[in-house]
Amino acid sequence: MLIQVIIGILFFIGVYILISDEQKWLQMVTSCYFILVTIIFVIGYINLLNSIQSPELGDISTLQDWVYLFGYLYSVPLMIVSAYIWVPYPKKYETLKARVSMISIILFIIMTVGHFLNLFFRVLFFGVA
Repeated sequence: MLIQVIIGILFFIGVYILISDEQKWLQMVTSCYFILVTIIFVIGYINLLNSIQSPELGDISTLQDWVYLFGYLYSVPLMIVSAYIWVPYPKKYETLKARVSMISIILFIIMTVGHFLNLFFRVLFFGVA
């Protein structure tokens, strides 16, 4: 459980670094969202772990559904915020081809990293991908 707390703190530090130079409204909305989702996830995760008496398939599938749901609730908004921050303004590039290429590459990288973070979240809290 200690490694999960440490990685959670590192996640919040990473999100803070990501949004630290942005507008105040984006900082507040993103911070409040991730704090609220974390509180809900931790309370539900602890309750589900305490309710599992024996390793029956129904109990484990409930925990699995909970972890998978919150994996997406963390990764998808993080991908959206990253895209909002990192997709460059079209005026920076001279040709349309260069603009489309750079935006496509950046979106591909953001989506790839986001899905790997989702997989990492699942493995960290459930142990099965």
